[in-house]
Amino acid sequence: MPTRLSVKSTREVLDNAGDIMARGWKRAASISAAVVVATTVLQPVQPSLAVQPTLNEAIVEVSETSYPILRALDPAGFRDFSTKIGDILLKISPDKLGKSIDLGIDYLDSVSPDKLANFNSLLKDTYADVSLDSCATAPLPPMAVVNKFGAIATEKVDAAKLKTFEETWKPSLDALKKDDDKICLPANRAALDKLALAQADLGRSFGKAETKAFGAYFGPLAKQVFTPGKALDLVADAKKLTPNASPQAKKEFAAAGKKAEAASQLEIARNKIAEKKAKQAANLAK
Repeated sequence: MPTRLSVKSTREVLDNAGDIMARGWKRAASISAAVVVATTVLQPVQPSLAVQPTLNEAIVEVSETSYPILRALDPAGFRDFSTKIGDILLKISPDKLGKSIDLGIDYLDSVSPDKLANFNSLLKDTYADVSLDSCATAPLPPMAVVNKFGAIATEKVDAAKLKTFEETWKPSLDALKKDDDKICLPANRAALDKLALAQADLGRSFGKAETKAFGAYFGPLAKQVFTPGKALDLVADAKKLTPNASPQAKKEFAAAGKKAEAASQLEIARNKIAEKKAKQAANLAK
């Protein structure tokens, strides 16, 4: 058993932290939360020597292999885990946490309206025939945690900005089938695949300046409260969140996650090269 916390494990904990706080902003559910938390149960795998898939191919593979992991999340364990992350985040001063939420809203509201409209249309179609009474579900963080972040947002963020944010994302939240405790998964893996690709496309449309501003401010704050010791404890807890998932399912999801991470890094590198070439071309044209 390793005694040193890996960079990957630390990042996963911080990803979960950001997700729990995002729920405080939205005061509602999102499909991505369960996916993010599920990734913390992954075991490291050896890098593949095969040709790397495209990012979209990797996203589909993650989606395919995530379905049994999401269905296996233990509700009580997940709520306890979410509460732990929320309590740690709340150690950040209210002023700084409020500023983080403010910047996070700027980031989320920088989404492309056209991309969001397409995503909402797909969400509506995906959940049209899904019923909370009979669907497969994934647990959500407890409202007691969500409400604490909502209270800080109400106190620290401009009311007009909060209203705009709620109006922007209300159609997305209304399309989901959920209650305070759980959210329906799409009816099948194919539907989840489509949503995963659409969500990735949506994510690419967020403003670069807003994304950078949020990360630059909130990242250091999260690292201050998520000490290596606390992060290591959370990673250990996360591995217990899917007690009924088979070892094979976890292995397949782990392998898919590694491919997605590599494909994402490759796409980022390619985008940076393209931006650099575009700037060089613009400068030459002056």
